[in-house]
Amino acid sequence: MNHSMFRSVVFGLAMALVSMPLYAQSSGDENDDTVAKVETDGGVIMISDPGEFATALPDQRVHKKARLMVSEESSATVVYDDGCKQKYDDPGIYEISATCVLPIVMGGGPSKALIIGGIIVGSAAIYAIVDNNGDDDRPPVSR
Repeated sequence: MNHSMFRSVVFGLAMALVSMPLYAQSSGDENDDTVAKVETDGGVIMISDPGEFATALPDQRVHKKARLMVSEESSATVVYDDGCKQKYDDPGIYEISATCVLPIVMGGGPSKALIIGGIIVGSAAIYAIVDNNGDDDRPPVSR
């Protein structure tokens, strides 16, 4: 693979990684401004989106700032459009955020941001190494 083709492949991969979250946000119904769906995992789950609380329907879509009420011995999972899931199993009232907020887990696996950042930095490093090693476009030096 020649040098310019390799640069194009690396650039294409970087652009694909950057554009995937943007595509996920833009896909779907143009008039649907909901951010997630609520899956009831058991017990009584109620949603206020907006207005009075009502019993959650199976896979009910919710807007940002909707309120989720989890009762005793109940649990629900909020599944955001990007696939991120947040589980609620402690009794209380929770506000649905516009985007998934992953909890920081000490000793847990890497977050999505860390993985994407690592891929981008790794791609840039590979590009820099290949760019500096053996530029095939230069003519050989005569002796």
